Amino acid sequence: MSSRKRNKKLFNSPISYNLEKDNGVMNMDCIFYNDIYYNRTIEKKWDHLKPLLSEHQDKYIWLNLYPLEDKKTLEFIEHYFDIDPFLMADAVDFSQRSKVWETDKHLFCSFKMKKHDLHDTEHISFILGENVIISLQEIEEDVFQNIRTRMENNYGPIRKKSVDYLLFLLCDSIVDQYTLISDSSEDSLLSLEAVIASNDEAIDLSSLYAVKKDLLQVHKDARVSSEIIEAIITSEFFAISGFVTKLFTSISHNARHITDSLNRQLELVNSLSDLYFAKQNNRLNEMIKLLTIMSAIFIPITFIAGFYGMNFIYMPETKLAWTYPAIIGLMILVVTFLIKFFKKKKWL
Repeated sequence: MSSRKRNKKLFNSPISYNLEKDNGVMNMDCIFYNDIYYNRTIEKKWDHLKPLLSEHQDKYIWLNLYPLEDKKTLEFIEHYFDIDPFLMADAVDFSQRSKVWETDKHLFCSFKMKKHDLHDTEHISFILGENVIISLQEIEEDVFQNIRTRMENNYGPIRKKSVDYLLFLLCDSIVDQYTLISDSSEDSLLSLEAVIASNDEAIDLSSLYAVKKDLLQVHKDARVSSEIIEAIITSEFFAISGFVTKLFTSISHNARHITDSLNRQLELVNSLSDLYFAKQNNRLNEMIKLLTIMSAIFIPITFIAGFYGMNFIYMPETKLAWTYPAIIGLMILVVTFLIKFFKKKKWL
């Protein structure tokens, strides 16, 4: 999970902001656009952004906020766009599970966006209103730069459509990120399987458990994201057109495919664990087999040595000059016979 994940503060009001900082710096990356107009500005003070919002009321607005460390500015934005306090509190609380719900004026949805290394998660929330969409992020890094480039250069229908189409593109980018993670994870698992099959000593069991833990978390987040997309499809929120609803259906199919792929990968991890233990058992069996063969070889030699090590006075053959080399020869003969016998049985 994310190292920046916040715990819910005890005894706080349900509509209080769960922020790490109340008076930090927050970037307000705002894009005003329509089919013939584009303007992007990044402000840090609400007093600078508010006049621009008033001047561009006839334009579509994408307001991206990061990092969420300025309580006062968030309250100003909440009041300016008439956002429900409960909705805004959920948007800035990254300890919350991903969810979707709507009010009379806004549709809210949140996602957990995994990074490529699987060791970090960014919580992203979207608030969709009439002609405005607000995205709230923990950090500046995201997967939306391609959308900004398309918007700036007026590629495709992005500037000809309303903000509901922009919400579709943002959600699609998050699902695509899970697709990349799923494909990369599957390739890594196949490589890991080859390593275990060739040499199980090259890895340890803890690495398999770490992979399984990461996959379980990714699977959980991807499954919840699929549920969020399904909820948006069934929503009757006024700002989402029928055309965009159909587009969300394609994302839903992709999300289900990702979930199925992660399910198969989890099964593969379990199979790899079984393979690892099977290889370990085979190696242990080979060691026991070798020790057993060595014992079988040395038991008769030990018996002969023990027999002639008895301290009896009357052992006639011990008086003969050729007894010692004869006993040595007998031992060699016994060892040779046993080795040939074991090879014939294919135990060696």
